[in-house]
Amino acid sequence: MTARRAPAAASLALVLVALAASPGPAGVDDVFRDGGNLAGRNLAGLDLSGADLRGANLGRATLDRAVLTGARLVGANLAGASLRDADLRETYLREAAARGADLRGARLGGADLTRADLREARLDGADLTRATLEGAQLAGASLRHAFLPGARLARARLAGATLEGATLPAADLRQADLGAANLTGANLGAAALADPAPAGARLSGANLADAVLTGANLGSADLREATLTRAVLTGANLGWADLTWARGREANFAGASLQWARAYAADFSGASFGRANLTRTQLVGARLAGADLRGARLDGTNLEQADLAGADLGGAEIRGVLLNAARNLPAALRGGGRQ
Repeated sequence: MTARRAPAAASLALVLVALAASPGPAGVDDVFRDGGNLAGRNLAGLDLSGADLRGANLGRATLDRAVLTGARLVGANLAGASLRDADLRETYLREAAARGADLRGARLGGADLTRADLREARLDGADLTRATLEGAQLAGASLRHAFLPGARLARARLAGATLEGATLPAADLRQADLGAANLTGANLGAAALADPAPAGARLSGANLADAVLTGANLGSADLREATLTRAVLTGANLGWADLTWARGREANFAGASLQWARAYAADFSGASFGRANLTRTQLVGARLAGADLRGARLDGTNLEQADLAGADLGGAEIRGVLLNAARNLPAALRGGGRQ
């Protein structure tokens, strides 16, 4: 006769039966199937790997250091639960309700958190390598120094979330809502933040100071009033992005593509645009004092009312630039440059 549960689960059966006040010598799967109620229980350090916890009520439960690898928690209630340093690798948490849960230091590599509710959850230092969080709700969540390389966050809602120092190289953030999110010092190298289509990532008001976005796809992204101070955007795609009122002092856009981008009244003082593509970029009223534009392509670029005091355009390709009411023009622009 085929065994109904794994040996690890069987060794915990009596403990879990007692905790859940369920009669009979049932196994872990039997205890939790159809919404077992463990709200507020202390399950710290237990081995629940592979358990079927679909729809279980674990609200405010303590699961610190618990082992839940491969467990099924689809639709489970984890609101306010504590899962600090828990092992949740390859766990199924689709549509789980984990608002306000404490997942600091948890291991969630490869976990499925599709459409999970993680609003105001604490995920500081958590490992979410290659985890799936598509459509997940993370508004107001804290992910300081979290690891998210290769994570799938398409359409995730991260408005107001804190991702200071988070690591997100090669993460998929297409159509994610990052409005007013704090990404200070985050590493988003080679991350995809936008589709080539007009609907780009929402980063209006986001703090990306000192963030690393090397090669990131920010095409058509909404970066209005975003803070990009000292951010590294070398080789990034910012075509058709909206950078109106953005603050990008000393940011590095070397080799980046900003064609057709809108950067009205943006502050790029001291920023580097070496060999960047600024074709048709709208820089009306922008501050480019001390900016490095050597080797950049300015074809039809709109610099009306812009301040270019001390800007360096050595070797820049200049053609059809609009300069009405522009101030402090460098010699390369006063002489027309290469037309």
